[in-house]
Amino acid sequence: MSYIQRVPAVERALQILERIAERPEGSSPSDLMEGLGLSRTGTFALLNTLKAHGYLEQAGPRGRYRLGPRWWTLAARAHPERTLRELFRTEAQGFSESIALVRPAGDEGVVIEAVPGRYPLIGRWEIGERFPLSRSAAGWVFLADRQAGGRWERIRRKGIARRAAGSLLEIAAPICPDGRRPYAALAVRLPATRASPALSESLRAAAARLSHRLGAPTYQPYAVEPSELPLRRLRLTEIAAFLEGPWIARLIGLRADGRPYAVPVWYVWERPALWIAAFPGSRWPDYVRTHPRITLLIDEPWPPLRRVRVEGEALPLSFPEGPEGLIARLTHRYRVDWPLPRHDLETFRILPERMEGRRGLIAS
Repeated sequence: MSYIQRVPAVERALQILERIAERPEGSSPSDLMEGLGLSRTGTFALLNTLKAHGYLEQAGPRGRYRLGPRWWTLAARAHPERTLRELFRTEAQGFSESIALVRPAGDEGVVIEAVPGRYPLIGRWEIGERFPLSRSAAGWVFLADRQAGGRWERIRRKGIARRAAGSLLEIAAPICPDGRRPYAALAVRLPATRASPALSESLRAAAARLSHRLGAPTYQPYAVEPSELPLRRLRLTEIAAFLEGPWIARLIGLRADGRPYAVPVWYVWERPALWIAAFPGSRWPDYVRTHPRITLLIDEPWPPLRRVRVEGEALPLSFPEGPEGLIARLTHRYRVDWPLPRHDLETFRILPERMEGRRGLIAS
């Protein structure tokens, strides 16, 4: 009998991946150590290695480990549609509206997966539902990649399609595994009276996340070049709409010794103020209390490349809905699927004294 050499470290790494794959909610290091009988040192060494190579990702500094983008990229190469369906079902949980995953089939769009929303009888999608590409926002996502003209140019520039269908409104965003060409569309259908800028921003962000998980190095639908994005100021209404999106802000201020610092923060936009939260262990609240005048920089990483600068004073105040209300808002806004700490939460209100925005790159 021939001897087959095996590498124990590789076997343990595969056991970790298989264990985590069985748990969509993720696994903690203690779960893995107990379930697989691994040492603490060995477990963290393997987790750090798999995370560094993108096969695992972690929900926060001390959060659970889940399968990462490199894993999903490999799965998508072998089974692209099945992988996309699985990722879609997880992403759809963050939406209150009925949401569909649509693929093109010739001159038609086909709903290959759907999740009903809070109002299942309004705007409902049916798996297997077919419609002409020209008569749906999801179809327009694909037509914008094939045709020229004003409507298609607007969709390419904005990276999102909107279409009225009687009393309903359809909104769709492209999913691009290569970062540029639409492979599928993420679509919602709802009464126009319930539509909001926040929903459009969340839909586009979800399409970008799905694209990245399928292997997209960047999310740049329709390969829009910088020369196609003329630089201009954002109007106040456009700034307000942009702030509804699930962006991460960079808080910039001064340390007690006068040196500058920058730290990423989550925020809630509750007109006319922004609210930010400091979780236990954060050091920046001490800096803010000493030098409350701060700047927030908020931008999007894909076209049309909008960014907003907010200047104001950060004051330690309680969120109107209390700590639990703020946690609920952050959890929904950033699609958090792990518990956020609810104790020792510090909240700051920023009432903008100056707020300006830009979009595009090239001065026209």
